[in-house]
Amino acid sequence: MTQLFRYWLDLCLLRAAPQDGPASTFNLGFALTCYVMVSVLVMTGGYGMLTGTRLALLELVLLAVFVVLLLYLLDKPARIKQTLAAMAGAGSLLGLLAFPLVLLQGPVPEGGTVPVALSVVWMALLLWNLVVSAHIMRHALSTSFAIGLAVSVLYVLVSTQFVATMFPQQVGQ
Repeated sequence: MTQLFRYWLDLCLLRAAPQDGPASTFNLGFALTCYVMVSVLVMTGGYGMLTGTRLALLELVLLAVFVVLLLYLLDKPARIKQTLAAMAGAGSLLGLLAFPLVLLQGPVPEGGTVPVALSVVWMALLLWNLVVSAHIMRHALSTSFAIGLAVSVLYVLVSTQFVATMFPQQVGQ
């Protein structure tokens, strides 16, 4: 387990690529399980347990569908396990970094504001998440970082819109 977490950390620090991780079903299942658990933990702070769990599961499905479709469409299906595991593993670690921010922020009342320092840290974490995703996608697609970044931004836009459509009352607050 320690090697797996170290690999995920190396992904987040851009020192490892998806192909450096094991292409095993266990690794994929473990990474996806961690991803859901951390997502539930993070989302429960802002949305409550039931909605947080639903959002976490929806996010997992969106990530899996996006990665699988993208790699099938680009004729790289052999890379699905490693890419999806890398995205989920790195996302788990970045989610753990986000959790203290959720606790610090607490529920924001309608029309309320978030402190500037907290907003800056949130923005930095979101940008780093994009960079890590772009790094993983670049390797998965054997392309440039710019294309990896474009794919990552596309995923964020699509998933954000999809979640906002499925949960308009929660996300719009």
